[in-house]
Amino acid sequence: MKALALFAVSGIILFTTRCYAQMPHSIIIGTVYNVFNEEFPTNQDYFNEVDRDVALMKKTNINHVMIFPMGEWNPETKKLDWTRTDYLVKKIEEAHMKFVPLLLKEEQCYDYFPIWEFREIPGMWKEYNLDNDMPDNRDNVDFDDPRVYPLVKNYFKAVIERYGKSPALSFYNIWNEPHYYSISPKVVAKFRGWLKKKYGSLAALRRSWGIEYSSWNQVSPFLTEDWKSSMPGIDWTLFRNYLNGALLHKLTKTLRKFDTVHPVNANPVGTTWANFSNFGNYNIDLWDIVPYENIVGMSYYPDAWERDHELKPVPYWLHNLTFNTIRSAAGKKPYILTELYTNAQNGLALNGYLTKSSVWLLAWTALANNCKGMIYWKWLPFMRGRQSLGRGLTRVDGTLASRGEAVKELGQVIKKFGPTLYEAQLEKPEVGILVDVVGLIKTLEQTVEKSTTKFMYESNAGLFKALYESDITSDMLRMDRGLTLAELERYKILFLPFQIVMRPATAQILKEYVRQGGWLVADARTATMNQLDFAYRTNPGAGLDSLFGMTSPDWIGAKNYFKVRVNGMNGEKPFTFEGKYFKEKVVPRKGAKVIGVYTDNGEPALIENKYGNGVAIMSGVPLGASYLDKPDNPVKKLIISLVEEAGVKPAAKFLSQAGSFVNLRVHKLEGLRIVYLINSQDKAKHGTLEVNVGTLKVRSVKDIISGQTYGFKQDGQRVKAEIGIQPDQVMVFFME
Repeated sequence: MKALALFAVSGIILFTTRCYAQMPHSIIIGTVYNVFNEEFPTNQDYFNEVDRDVALMKKTNINHVMIFPMGEWNPETKKLDWTRTDYLVKKIEEAHMKFVPLLLKEEQCYDYFPIWEFREIPGMWKEYNLDNDMPDNRDNVDFDDPRVYPLVKNYFKAVIERYGKSPALSFYNIWNEPHYYSISPKVVAKFRGWLKKKYGSLAALRRSWGIEYSSWNQVSPFLTEDWKSSMPGIDWTLFRNYLNGALLHKLTKTLRKFDTVHPVNANPVGTTWANFSNFGNYNIDLWDIVPYENIVGMSYYPDAWERDHELKPVPYWLHNLTFNTIRSAAGKKPYILTELYTNAQNGLALNGYLTKSSVWLLAWTALANNCKGMIYWKWLPFMRGRQSLGRGLTRVDGTLASRGEAVKELGQVIKKFGPTLYEAQLEKPEVGILVDVVGLIKTLEQTVEKSTTKFMYESNAGLFKALYESDITSDMLRMDRGLTLAELERYKILFLPFQIVMRPATAQILKEYVRQGGWLVADARTATMNQLDFAYRTNPGAGLDSLFGMTSPDWIGAKNYFKVRVNGMNGEKPFTFEGKYFKEKVVPRKGAKVIGVYTDNGEPALIENKYGNGVAIMSGVPLGASYLDKPDNPVKKLIISLVEEAGVKPAAKFLSQAGSFVNLRVHKLEGLRIVYLINSQDKAKHGTLEVNVGTLKVRSVKDIISGQTYGFKQDGQRVKAEIGIQPDQVMVFFME
C-alpha cells in the first residue's frame, strides 16, 4: 500500500495521484448493486436478498461492489434512511470485500436530491419547469447552478460521515457518466469568460469569429453561422467539454472537504476519440476529465455501437482501439472500466447478448491494454423500468448466468495474480499518433458530404488497425493540449493521419523532433488550416513545407480510390496500393526523394525528405483510411515498412502460418515480462511465440491461466516458445 504524502501549502492539503492511502493495489473485479431496491417490500426481504447475493459474489471472486444509490429518502421525515445500505455495507465488510459509493449519476436527482428539496429552493421548481415541460428529471439538475451545491455538499457530507471510515471503502465514484449540457444564461456568461481568456481581446475574437461584435455582452453561441468562420461552433464545443471538467473539479473540491484520503473516480460514457462522433449528449472529451480524478474511468457499452452496425458484434481490434485511447488519455494514472455492460439492455433487445467466451475475451483484452479493473453493470438484471430483464451477471432468479461464470473464472486468476498484474505496465510504445480536436470538429462540420464526416476517424482507426495487426502498440498524442518536444523524444516515429489543423507552435516542435532524428509520416490534407480556422497559403502550412520538402498546390476529392506505385522499400519489390477519396498534387523540392507515383499519370505521390538527422514522409493520399475497410490493401505494407525503417520492433511476435494473427501485448515489471496472448478468432493457432525480454535472464515460462509451464529457448534478448492456442482462448505468460 502506498504511503500517504501530505504537503501543506498556504493551509491547503495537496495530494499526488499515487499518494492516496487507499489507492488500489490489485486488479478490480466488481459489480453494481442496490439499484431499485424498492422492489423488495420489506427490509427483511432486502436483507435476505443481500445475504444470498453477497455470498454468491464472494464465490464469484468479486472483490468490489459499487453501491447505487447510497441511501433512500423517507418522505415522511424528509431524511435519508440508511437501513438497507448499512446492512449491505456490513455484509461487504464481513466478506472482506471493498465497496465504491456511487455518489452522483448523470442528472438522476431523486436518488440524492428529493423533490421537496427543489421546492424549498426559491425559484428552482419554476425555473426548470418541473411541473410541465421537463417531467423527466434525469435532465433537471443543473450542476452549474450555485443553488445546487449546498445540496451536493450536504449529501456528500452525510454519505462520508457515515461510511468514510469503513475499512471496506475503496474509492468514490463521484460523478457517474458525466455529460453536462446547458444553455442557461449562467453558462453563456461563463462561455464569454472562457472566450476572454482564450482570445484576450474582443478584436481578436471578432477576427476569429468573423462577427462584428461591439461588446462582450453581445457574444452568443446561438447568434452565429459557419459561412464566414467555423470558430463559433468549434469554440462552443470546446467550452462545453471544458465545463464538464470544471464541474468535476468543483465536485471533487466539495468532496475533499470531508475526505482527503480516498481516491476519486468519474466515468464518461464515451470519449469522442473512442466513439468517433459528435461531442454532446453522452460524448465528452475524456482529456478534460482526467486532471480531476485519481482513477480514470469509462463506461463501456459496445452493444450501443452494434445498433448502428447491423447488430454485428464489435470486432476486437476496435475494442483494442478504445482501450488504447483511454490509456493514452489516462497518462500515468490507472484507468478502469467503471461500468462494463453485462448483457442486452432489455428483454426485447436484438443485440448485446454476451456469451461466456465474449465476456472472458473482452475482460482480458482490456487488461492487456493496461486496464486495472472493471465493474460490471450490474449484479442482478433489471426487474423493472425501460431496461426490464436486461443486464446482470445473474439470471432473474439470482443464480449465476454463464457470463457470471466467466467473471468467476477471471476472478480466480485475479485472486492469485491481481497485485502483479496491477503493478506491471504496458511496454512503452515507440509509435505516436498525433491528433488535434479542432481538426476533428472541423471534419464533423462538413455534413453536406456524408462520406467524409468521419474521415478523420477512419484515418486514425485504419492506422491503428494496421499497427495492431502487426503487434505494434501506439500512443495517441494531443497536439491541442500543449504538446512538448520532451514528450515526443521517446517516440521513434510519429504519424499525422488526416490532420488538417496544424498549430504553428506545434509545427516548430515537429521540425525539431525530426531534425534530432525522428521520423514523421503525414498524408493528404495535412496542415491545411490553423487552429483558428484560417487556411494556410502554402500547403502543408505552418512552415512544414520545408520539413517535408514539398508543396501541394491542389487536390482532388472523389468517391473512389487512387492507385500509387511504391518503389522498393527495405529491399522489397515495388508494389501498388490504393488511396481513398483524396489525391494531392505533390511537388517535390530539390533534395527530396520521390518514393511513390500515381499510376495514372506517373506524377509524384509519395515524398521522402531528409531533414537534419531524421526523415519526413508525405503521402498524397490518405493511408489509414485507405486500409480501414479494405484489409487486402497493400497500404498496410507501406505503413509497417516505414515503422520498421524508423527502428521500431514489436515487443513480441507470434510466428505461424499466414492469417493466424493473435492479439499480443507485453507488460513489464522488474524481473518479469507478462505476455498477453488472445485468440478472438474461430480457429486454433500454432506457432512460435517470440518475446524481447531485454537483459532479463528467463528461468521459466508459465501460463498463469492454465498453470502450464512451457519449454523455451533464449538467444540473447529473445525468448522463443512453441505455443498452441485454441479459439476464444487467452494465455497470460509470466516470463521470469
